[in-house]
Amino acid sequence: MESIEINEFKNLENGENLNQLAVLSEISDGLDYEILGDKKVLAYIDYLDLTKTVEVLAEFFDVPAAALAGEARLCAVALGSSTETAFEKILETDPVSLLNGTIGFTKEVTVELAMKLNAMKIRNIIAVNFAPEAVDYLQEYSGINMIKIKSPLQELLGFDTKDIKVTPFGYLIQEQNASRLTKESFKVAGKIKPTQQQAEDAIFAWKIAKYTNSKSAIIVKDLATTAIVQSAVNLADAVEKAMDIACENSKDAVLAVDGVIEQTEVINAAIQGRIGLIIEAGDSEDSQRIIELADKYNISVIHTGIRNYRYWK
Repeated sequence: MESIEINEFKNLENGENLNQLAVLSEISDGLDYEILGDKKVLAYIDYLDLTKTVEVLAEFFDVPAAALAGEARLCAVALGSSTETAFEKILETDPVSLLNGTIGFTKEVTVELAMKLNAMKIRNIIAVNFAPEAVDYLQEYSGINMIKIKSPLQELLGFDTKDIKVTPFGYLIQEQNASRLTKESFKVAGKIKPTQQQAEDAIFAWKIAKYTNSKSAIIVKDLATTAIVQSAVNLADAVEKAMDIACENSKDAVLAVDGVIEQTEVINAAIQGRIGLIIEAGDSEDSQRIIELADKYNISVIHTGIRNYRYWK
């Protein structure tokens, strides 16, 4: 692998906690962005939340999309006919995480949207563009950070940085997960054929699962997340919690997991939630047994052949 040089440190106010020192070292091929307005200081947690937001927005660079992050975790993602529609879906999904959260958009932020976001007490807004009236309004009436993305969003999909983790045993270095669904890997595994909407929701959900921490469960309906649960003790626990969050919105919805289903408890939770389709890697010894159980309860199953585990981020 290539060597990595780190230089030109910029001091941050603190790290994750007030007692921790932290710095930022920019990279030459990183995101080109601009902080608009007078407030030019971003905190350690801001960079983590902004990263979570832009990496999933890059998956949907060519359509109106919104993504919400908080506490260095992805909270909600939605597509819409417009930026405002995508935001309304986010608002329905997770209004609590909007408080002091980071929200991003693939299209321009209008002054009307800026007013709504200010009322939600958002901490950061990142977007490909801001209407001049939106910048003026947020500058005068809020303390929200406005970050304009100057790089083409789709370029982030090929962002070739290394995944580096520091452990007491040494540095763990791996390539970034560049997995992509293909016609060959996307396969209807059971007897129940998905509807067109379910298939579209399945692709949408799978792209989101790539950016969640294992073990994760994502429930999607009408191109919007209704629940995201990650870092669970086991997959069955993640799915059960996701069903509790989604409530009635799990009916006929899509369930995506970041890897492979090996426990019948996962399917049982999906049955209780009246899930319509499950998308998973489907490459385990138990996959056929899982498919048969899903068929029995009229749940479509899609196998991708791809695992998106993200154990430690």
